[in-house]
Amino acid sequence: MANINSQLQGRTPRGNVILRHPKWADYDDWVELRRSNKDFLSPWEPLWDDNHLTRPSYRARLTRFKKMVAHDEGYPFHIFQETDKKIIGACNITHIERGISQSAQLGYWVGEQYARQGYARASVRAACQFCFDELGLHRIEAAVRPENMPSILLLESQGFMREGVSRGYLKINGQWHDHVIYARLASDHYA
Repeated sequence: MANINSQLQGRTPRGNVILRHPKWADYDDWVELRRSNKDFLSPWEPLWDDNHLTRPSYRARLTRFKKMVAHDEGYPFHIFQETDKKIIGACNITHIERGISQSAQLGYWVGEQYARQGYARASVRAACQFCFDELGLHRIEAAVRPENMPSILLLESQGFMREGVSRGYLKINGQWHDHVIYARLASDHYA
């Protein structure tokens, strides 16, 4: 089992990324990134409530994250550029199931200014390696809206296989949407 101090690294043609668990010191940069990318992210995320970007909400989020890690239920990571330590997004491993399933769900996002530059791809690659090598999981799932071709291409490039469509799977931006389910197994070749 990993801990709250886990840190991952990924490589891109533009430079390396570091994935580490969120800290209170990240709040201001995280808020600025989220606020400046609201329009870019809203088609793919649940509606933000009025408190989404507040300090109390972030503090509560950090408390939940610590509990998730302590109970081996999830591992949230912020993504940073290695060169300037600037936050560029997040990559979260959630809904970890042990026992006969040995699985988790993967979600990720990067700010618009960092999209299509290899940062999300490097982060997903590092998260998969962490899931299989450190956590000993068998399966990672990711759900993506059918029209989100950049995310679909990213998942397929990392060895995720399309498994089907789940109707009305997640409520995104206030409406229920179908999602394509992708999965990758530990026995699949590393991309």
